Amino acid sequence: MFSASTKLGRNSGATVDAQFNYVTMLLHGDGTNGAQNNTFLDSSANTFSITRNGNTTQGSFSPYGSNWSNYFGGTGDYLTVPDSNQTDLGSGDFTVEFWFYQFSAKVASCISLNGALAANGYAFGASTTVNRIWWYATSAQIVSSTNFNYNTWNHVAVVRNSGTTTMYQNGVNVGSFTDSKNYSGGITYIGSDETASQDWNGYLSNVRIVKGTAVYTSAFTPSTIPLTAITNTQLLTCQSNRFIDNSTNAFAITVNGTPSVQRFNPFGTSTAYSTSVIGGSGYFDGSDNLTIPANANFTLSTSNYTMEFWVYPNSFSAPNVPLAYGWSDAGSPRLIVFAQNTNGTFIVYYNDAGTNFTSSNTVTLNQWNHVALVRNGSTFTLYINGVSGASASNSISYPALVNPVIIGSSWNGSVGTNFYNGYISDVRICIGTAVYTSNFTPPTAPLTAVTNTQLLTSMTNGAIFDNAMINDLETVGNAQISTSVKKYGTGSLAFDGTGDYLYVPNFVTNQLRTADYTIEYWIYANSWSTTPVILEYGRGVGPTGFGLEFYISTTGGQLDVYGGASSGTLLASYSSLSTGAWIHVALTRASGTTRLFINGTQSGSSVTDNTDYTSAIVTLGAYYNGTLGLNGYIDDFRITKGYARYTANFTPPTAAFQNIGPY
Repeated sequence: MFSASTKLGRNSGATVDAQFNYVTMLLHGDGTNGAQNNTFLDSSANTFSITRNGNTTQGSFSPYGSNWSNYFGGTGDYLTVPDSNQTDLGSGDFTVEFWFYQFSAKVASCISLNGALAANGYAFGASTTVNRIWWYATSAQIVSSTNFNYNTWNHVAVVRNSGTTTMYQNGVNVGSFTDSKNYSGGITYIGSDETASQDWNGYLSNVRIVKGTAVYTSAFTPSTIPLTAITNTQLLTCQSNRFIDNSTNAFAITVNGTPSVQRFNPFGTSTAYSTSVIGGSGYFDGSDNLTIPANANFTLSTSNYTMEFWVYPNSFSAPNVPLAYGWSDAGSPRLIVFAQNTNGTFIVYYNDAGTNFTSSNTVTLNQWNHVALVRNGSTFTLYINGVSGASASNSISYPALVNPVIIGSSWNGSVGTNFYNGYISDVRICIGTAVYTSNFTPPTAPLTAVTNTQLLTSMTNGAIFDNAMINDLETVGNAQISTSVKKYGTGSLAFDGTGDYLYVPNFVTNQLRTADYTIEYWIYANSWSTTPVILEYGRGVGPTGFGLEFYISTTGGQLDVYGGASSGTLLASYSSLSTGAWIHVALTRASGTTRLFINGTQSGSSVTDNTDYTSAIVTLGAYYNGTLGLNGYIDDFRITKGYARYTANFTPPTAAFQNIGPY
């Protein structure tokens, strides 16, 4: 779909990775010697000490940045847009377009208006028998003349121009018909049809409906940057950090099931990861938190204040608490706790256990949500995604804090209770300023320590971070950065073989499914005496759903790669990896054929493996339970989902992998 150009003009001539839009993890290991992901910093002028309780970690997944998609699980996950004249295509010119990434053959609707069952509707989807896209309007009016590729990003557009409707697949005309139909009257479905029986299984990105304009009238090159709300755009969605419509209509989008917002997208990125542009987040697994000791600077008294943060919840329970401010302090009044309910509403306790208010609007699972509580005079207002959802009036004067400020749970006299499960970003507390006094657009860049900021936890102090900006990694044991042994850059990932490894929480984008892939890294072993596991891809917390495993099976350094069925199939092997030297290892799958390359040379024969890898938990440097640890170093670890970079012998990379591309 994209050209293999290697220069990116907007990045001052920097070399780019033409397949970066398929990279789902990239670990360079550059940083300060001995650094991990376990130390959290307060970026306010107070620089308060932050204590990590449990295994909270931090990384580069954040609410910021412009390139996104929506993932649909194939069973009950879809979005709906209200019935409106604006989204009725009518009888004139129109353009409906989007990018899609489908896992396998399945009758599925990408987008529909009243669906195929209504005389005035349409359905736009994929076939179950062949990999073709169809446009259904009373009957199957267009079935693409060209197959699309599964597990890759494809662009498709249906355009009516002066009575002729044409389908373009990756910019190429693949079918047309004479069309005078008046498309009108119905709810727009994204990811399914009106019967919720043709559910999409994969990703959709940049869904745009333009009514009144034939955007494309001949073959074209699909945009390499996110779409914008051009003239006559009536809907523009599946392109933000949350489920919203970016057209001027700003339709309210209803989420059904559990679709999710993902960084994985058709465009890659033109800006390499940086904490100042993208920021970061903390990952909380439902049993951990961060605490900041009580301090006189936290005294609210009768001051105006603003407490705000972003949350990406993985689940709802009753309740999850992302932030507690002195809750259960002795005496009265007690202070603030944000409690997230099972229906996504937020309840704010602001004076004793029974005094609270609940938002009329909600946070949504699997997307970034901005939450802000503001006191302005005697009025308390709770904003969710910039919209006021609740308010109360009270002239409370708060005493000095006794208990700590807690991120990730409430307080039960020790560590915490009502733990939060998901990601939290940019917790900022300003005392003395009502930052927001009416509805507002949520921040589009990392927060800074504005006047009166008393706490700012940006979660950007992780040393081992993902340059693909998709994962937050936990450094277990003393897995850390080493600057003394490295292949490229300033450092590598160091493991001493005794209970230390990197753990990547379950995140749907890390599912390989049936896609082509490339898993590659440089490894430097001190010894093979422990017969270590280098990589577990899909084991999780127990040996269910085998996944892939890179395992040194003998002290002589024999590398065995297992995968396939749950019992494990030997996919590839290499007789003797040396110690004390950097070795490039790459495993690829191309159209079901798996190959192992050592220093660019294929080892053994190719093996057929069409396994649908659905597990997404990754451990690097040990077995899933921390045993069989690696004594050595890994540099430039990269996962490319949807693209086999090597299908024949090649020259190993001569420089560090790139952090930008393809646009």
